[in-house]
Amino acid sequence: MLASAVVVGLLAAIAVRRVPWVRRRLPPPASTLLTAVAVAVVTLLLAEREPGTARTLTAVAGVLAVTGAAVLLGGAVTDAVVRPIQRWFANQPEGPTVRERVEARADAFGPRVGRWNVVALVTRSVLRAGDVRVTGLAAEMSYYALISLVPIATALGSSLGFLRPLLGDTEVEEIREAIVGALTSIFAQQVASDVLAPLVDGLLSERRTGFAVGALAITLFLASRVFRAAVRALDDAYRVESRRNVVTQSALGLLFTLGAIVTLVTVTLLMVVGPLVGDAATLAATLGLGDAFAVAWDWLRWPVAFLAGLAYLTLLYRYAPNVRHTWRECLPGAMVGSVALLVVSSGFMLYVRLAAPDVVASDAADAAVVQAAGQMLSLVLAGVLWLWLGSIVVLLGGIANAEMAVERAELEGTREERSVPAATRAAGEATPAAAPGRR
Repeated sequence: MLASAVVVGLLAAIAVRRVPWVRRRLPPPASTLLTAVAVAVVTLLLAEREPGTARTLTAVAGVLAVTGAAVLLGGAVTDAVVRPIQRWFANQPEGPTVRERVEARADAFGPRVGRWNVVALVTRSVLRAGDVRVTGLAAEMSYYALISLVPIATALGSSLGFLRPLLGDTEVEEIREAIVGALTSIFAQQVASDVLAPLVDGLLSERRTGFAVGALAITLFLASRVFRAAVRALDDAYRVESRRNVVTQSALGLLFTLGAIVTLVTVTLLMVVGPLVGDAATLAATLGLGDAFAVAWDWLRWPVAFLAGLAYLTLLYRYAPNVRHTWRECLPGAMVGSVALLVVSSGFMLYVRLAAPDVVASDAADAAVVQAAGQMLSLVLAGVLWLWLGSIVVLLGGIANAEMAVERAELEGTREERSVPAATRAAGEATPAAAPGRR
């Protein structure tokens, strides 16, 4: 039923765009969203009915009927509400736009921290985020990050075969038990033992040099595209032209990729993987460490994760945009981005610990494949959301730095203008350069 409803919904979304009446009143995203809502409503209403041909036919008819009604209602609302509002705004005399009024209100009110108006800074950062399409660029970043996970997992898996001649059988067996134990804490016991453990054993027993090198090269190329999008967004935030040298762009993307891998591994181990193993005492016992490690883990896990994110974001904001600024000027946005990344990572950790195990509750042997598919799908979807939200907060930190740079330039320009004597300004003997304005 679900497949039939989705297919019919796609066909209905295409068909309604062929109707001139709909095209004049609803944009494509609106009609497509209404169709998706119709499919979801019909699917939920028929979910409890007995499977069969009757339910499928009812779903098809319901999708068509609800889609038609929703599109007609949307067009009617456009005629009755949206069009009059548009005409009213068009007939208004020229004056400050809504954005200008919001910025003026934010400038007039709000607490100050030193010389900074916090409300005005946050308001302008949010508005600027819309100007530079933060959500769209974050989606591009998360897309390339997601597809780069496959080759990086392949590269890491292909490299496991080199551990045995380097470390010996005893150490490799301990690594194998640690990997399987970590997978068991995430997936069901039956899935880890029947599906994932044999895969780990095969990777540990084979050496694939060419495969590992090729996968690593693909990973670096795809991941560098993530930060090329970030560099473009930060250049737009600072209102400067991007670097046109392809070699420079590629080198920056590669360096930022390597730094991101180190930072992401550190934060993931501290915030996601570590808590899955257990509390500090359990983790210390698993790793064969003493009480000192348990105490350090309890007290230093969050500060180390924060400092790792802070250091990387400071580097990113310092060298990614095509502007000259100091390390100190990059710290405010880096602190905002680091705190937001910790919040996003904590949410992902909470989902993995609480929601993911509920996807499959049965450990039956004949359901191992279904369990693996369900848990992997839920974790992938949560991981995609994590990457997208993480990309958004990283870009927002850079935009906050850019808006602070504009405010700083305007304040310095005002101070320089006030420092020039009035007679000198009137004679035009020395006029300071204008501070960069907002565009």
